[in-house]
Amino acid sequence: MDLALGKRSSHHVAIVILVILGWAAAAQAEDAPSAPAAPQAEDALRAPAATRGLAEIPFQLVLPRGHLLGDWLGGRTWLEDHGVYPLVTYVTDALGNPSGGKEQGFKGTSNLGVDLVFDFEKLFGIDGGTFAISFSERFGASLSREDIGNVFTVQQVFGGQTYRLVDVAYKQKLLNDRVEFRVGRIAAGDDFLVSPYSYVFVQNAFDGNPVGIFFNAPGMTAYPNATWGGLVKVRPTESLYVMAGAYNGDVSIRANSKHGADWSMDGPVFVIGEVGYQLHGLPGDSGLLGNYKAGFWYDDHQYVDFNTVARGVAPATPRGNWGFYGMFDQVLVRFGGPGSNRGFGIMSSLLISPDQSVSVMPFFGNAGLVARGVFASRSTDIIALGVVHGRFSDDLQDSQRRARASDPTVGIQRDETVLELTYRFRFLKDSVYFAPDLQYIIRPGGTGKIADAFVIGFEAGINF
Repeated sequence: MDLALGKRSSHHVAIVILVILGWAAAAQAEDAPSAPAAPQAEDALRAPAATRGLAEIPFQLVLPRGHLLGDWLGGRTWLEDHGVYPLVTYVTDALGNPSGGKEQGFKGTSNLGVDLVFDFEKLFGIDGGTFAISFSERFGASLSREDIGNVFTVQQVFGGQTYRLVDVAYKQKLLNDRVEFRVGRIAAGDDFLVSPYSYVFVQNAFDGNPVGIFFNAPGMTAYPNATWGGLVKVRPTESLYVMAGAYNGDVSIRANSKHGADWSMDGPVFVIGEVGYQLHGLPGDSGLLGNYKAGFWYDDHQYVDFNTVARGVAPATPRGNWGFYGMFDQVLVRFGGPGSNRGFGIMSSLLISPDQSVSVMPFFGNAGLVARGVFASRSTDIIALGVVHGRFSDDLQDSQRRARASDPTVGIQRDETVLELTYRFRFLKDSVYFAPDLQYIIRPGGTGKIADAFVIGFEAGINF
């Protein structure tokens, strides 16, 4: 659960690409002066840690990770000294449903990630510039898709099961890091709708981004799917930021057969904006760290109007949908004295897409409690308890009722809820973690036709 103060470049600080234990996409949200970092993503081992001394930070719940293979026989240090910062990680989810779902099963899925960040100041003398390129190899099967039948995927690294080019992006910081822009092949979910608390969970409705937005905005992207896009971020004060991005929303370029190499720009456009405020995040602050964010999005895709479905004529396909969101994470209690990073916090997000005629899931929310270092002898272990709930559109349900008049097998999707409890053990200087995981799926698929499912298994990750 760590509230990293994250991915920022500094000309006078040695760049360190470290892996945080759980929250890859958190870094941009916190932004403290630090080194160039690997591109953000939804996987549990892919974000860099803050480089400021722990004594300067009121309370952070993202801590640096070690490397299983150390300094790579001097190779990693040599590369970093010459402006190249490599990151190699592996994450696997192995889960089964001994009861409930469509049928019982056990499935595993994995992600191997390789990231390279190039410091353009060291390489070319361009102050504040970095270039990132990343790759993903995903393999395995989905327990949700094949055995349970629910919509909130129980394995966070399933999706895009192939080898794929992900990010190819340039980032430039200006005006003493008060302004930055990022352009290239990027994913909106790297920068928007992220909380460091989300990444300790195995359930995909938490991990990466609150998944409700993907039901209503086809143009929204997340690792390992990148698209042409750009964003601008402005920081009026050290605690406040405003950012906006625009992206090519063409979903066809994500096809596994294209391996991330389809660079067409057919649109439609997806735009998103966010404002965020960090409480007690500056050096010398004695309070407990919190992050508070709100945003708005618009997707110019053509949608199916549910009010015109199953009426004996071709459904209408209006263009455009929109929504807004709020999210926060807040440290509540510190275990231990000043400088301790053992503690307890809370997080939550709420997403609303008001037009129920085109929004599949107009209401989505999640909430979680996360604690690190409950046991002093295991000071970096993490335990998390979370709940996810999504409600399907009233207009969608009406269209399903009409369809069921001619086909009794049609289900009516009302809502789906997931409970999750996970505990993350960290080993070998925090370069390896193992997380036993329990989930309970209520109304899988939302129809009530599938028995509630109990899910048990684990997630494991390695930072090489």
